[in-house]
Amino acid sequence: WEAAAHLVEDRRWDGVTGDEALAAAARDEELSVVFLADGVTMRSPLRPLLALDLGADDDEDLDPVYYQELIDSPQPREVRVAPDAVHMVHGNLQLANVDFAEFVEDAAADPDGVVRDE
Repeated sequence: WEAAAHLVEDRRWDGVTGDEALAAAARDEELSVVFLADGVTMRSPLRPLLALDLGADDDEDLDPVYYQELIDSPQPREVRVAPDAVHMVHGNLQLANVDFAEFVEDAAADPDGVVRDE
């Protein structure tokens, strides 16, 4: 498996929200996650990136007869990730070793609310 990453550095993206980044990235069906360096990233000494789950939109076509609970309580679609954990998160999501919700749980257990590579 080879990690493929596309880095974008462009001032036009300054101030973009998570939803705006998701909408732009959703056009690429090969992407499963986007890591965004936003204002929180730049202000925090830890520099945690915002990881956005592109697979969360898969729930839109669920039949409410069978999946009402999932529709009413959708999975989180964002989590903060320490820079040194980005490769680990990306790799595990790409290989489907871990799902996004598990990383959200890991971050919830961290005092800073961040996924770390420990």
